[in-house]
Amino acid sequence: MITTLSFDLDDTLWDPRPALVAADKAQWLVLSERYPQLAHQFTREHIGGCRKQVITDSPAIVGDVTALRINVMEQLLVSLGISASEASESASVAFGAFMKRRNDVVVYTDTHPMLGELSTSYKIIAITNGNADVFKTDIGRYFDLAIRADEVGVAKPDRRIFDLTWTRIGCTPDQVVHIGDSLENDVQGALNANVLPIWFNPDKDQNKMGVREISQLADLPAMIHSISGQG
Repeated sequence: MITTLSFDLDDTLWDPRPALVAADKAQWLVLSERYPQLAHQFTREHIGGCRKQVITDSPAIVGDVTALRINVMEQLLVSLGISASEASESASVAFGAFMKRRNDVVVYTDTHPMLGELSTSYKIIAITNGNADVFKTDIGRYFDLAIRADEVGVAKPDRRIFDLTWTRIGCTPDQVVHIGDSLENDVQGALNANVLPIWFNPDKDQNKMGVREISQLADLPAMIHSISGQG
């Protein structure tokens, strides 16, 4: 019996790009105001070089978007002559500005009615590799739990993030359906965790894995009810 629905967030329930662009601008504005004499060196090339260095030094950090972003800022500031301790403090403040805008997401048109319907019959969970806080968005009221990779130290498609989620919510894999847009992170991740996946495929790409799919969120309730034997 299906009791729980887990959702990816970015590119599944909302378009993350506008919020990410605004958040990124807010972050670099803070650093530019703190270091006006260095702001002209906050270039895409320099930032990209620091990002490559951070990943080279700690390859696993790519699964933690929060740590990666903070470490890139620290690396950049240190490379420009700022002490490590000051760079750490400034990066923390700038990241705070980033997060204030990160949750200003605009959800897809079908998201509210879909979650409104399903949340009356199922527990609703978020499992995300991003760092948005769903409870600080206008769809937070539908959710019973949210698991973020940057908070638990493991990311999709690793089954451990799924296993941790089921433990926290109090269900078993056979009671869950996971919905997401990424074949690698969501579909394969769910399969790794012995969970039934539904691929959100708005672009109607080829379904090479042969899993259940929807091209619009409005179709999800009917599919879920059918799987549950309620339709």
